[in-house]
Amino acid sequence: MIIVDLFSGAGGLSEGFHELGCEIVAQVEKDYWACETLKTRAIYHYLKNIEELPVYFEYLRRSPSYEEIPKAREYVFGLFPELRERIETQILNKKFGNPANDPEATSTREIIQLIDKAINGRDVDMIIGGPPCQVYSLVGRGRLREEAEKDPRNFLFYYYLTLVKTYNPKVFVFENVPGILTAKKGKLFEKIQEEFLTAGYTILSGSEEDHRKNIIDMSDFGIPQRRKRVILFGFKSELNLTYPDFHKHAIKWDHELNTRNVISDLPPLQPGQGADYGILGYNNNGDLSSYQRYMRKNSIGVLNHKARPVRDQDRNIYNEAIRLASRGLQLRYPDLPENLKTHQNEKSFTDRFKVHWWDRVPHTIVAHISKDGHYNIHPDSNQLRSLTVREAARIQGFPDNYRFEGPRTAQYVQVGNAVPPIMSSIIANAVIEELAKVPVGIT
Repeated sequence: MIIVDLFSGAGGLSEGFHELGCEIVAQVEKDYWACETLKTRAIYHYLKNIEELPVYFEYLRRSPSYEEIPKAREYVFGLFPELRERIETQILNKKFGNPANDPEATSTREIIQLIDKAINGRDVDMIIGGPPCQVYSLVGRGRLREEAEKDPRNFLFYYYLTLVKTYNPKVFVFENVPGILTAKKGKLFEKIQEEFLTAGYTILSGSEEDHRKNIIDMSDFGIPQRRKRVILFGFKSELNLTYPDFHKHAIKWDHELNTRNVISDLPPLQPGQGADYGILGYNNNGDLSSYQRYMRKNSIGVLNHKARPVRDQDRNIYNEAIRLASRGLQLRYPDLPENLKTHQNEKSFTDRFKVHWWDRVPHTIVAHISKDGHYNIHPDSNQLRSLTVREAARIQGFPDNYRFEGPRTAQYVQVGNAVPPIMSSIIANAVIEELAKVPVGIT
């Protein structure tokens, strides 16, 4: 199955389709470091498919910092020269937009030409991806206020629509935040449906007529995180398909998906300890949860596991937050002792210090984790720090062999913006099952 992936991010949505043997022929992403991560992941999948994973592990060893990536890749390309062109053709570091208004943007025409080269004359079966969602989110819209109405990201779906019209896939998958259903008082989603219907495609938000009832919480599907999202499914109207049954493919673990069963086996760190690019050994090799064993598959160790430095004052706040979390309570900023308060605003974001407590399902990982770790405090009072990139990636369902490239801040952004790969696997299985209903020969 031939797939084009738009607004790819670090590749979370495409990961499940890779696992099913689909060919992701092109991935379009504007962020440089996310594209570097996509390249590293493409190397992983290629080497895994030809049973040469030791070469991938050697690549990881040869790039102990992001400055060493080019040299390490030359080692891989020397052994498998076909990989160089494959990666350069497949992964497109391009930003959708109007070059006349945005010097960083690439015209849709040029992007289509690059995708054509990657496709090499084949038919595209599916397009996946979701335009950046911050402007659709309730928090994002609250911050932007009236600017949300003018934000060009509201209209990024038009580029997605153009690609659907160009490549005429049977189906497409469009992941986004629930706010896409209510942005512009619901008019945005109505417009999206109308535009795709005019192009010959039906787009569904779920099996219920009331779109609000189609919002899913990924924790219901085997992802260790309360993450509410909308999965839009589009198909050629004449195919008369139904919404994929994601629940049928949900993963049933033999334990609770709490923080303990997700990250407790990772090496403990003090603030500032660990390695952004080095390979650390596992802390616990014995009593592992099924989820932890699943995360460790095809891995040689722990990647992207370095703790942020933490100021003494924040460590004291973290200690208080953990103490309250152990009693089932949430620290509220106004309740802090005066000597621990850093500002006078006691009305906004009063829950800004939040612990992923051991015995609870982790809360949502978002890109703000790149700015500070206060909303993502590790539950161990002996560590008093925020989550590392790897711990956040575990909660997001990224396997341990998935390395995020770039500086640590860029790594956090990639993890926070991603579709959890476990959810992408569920989506891929359900969508391909629905596609199997299309009679042979129907295009």
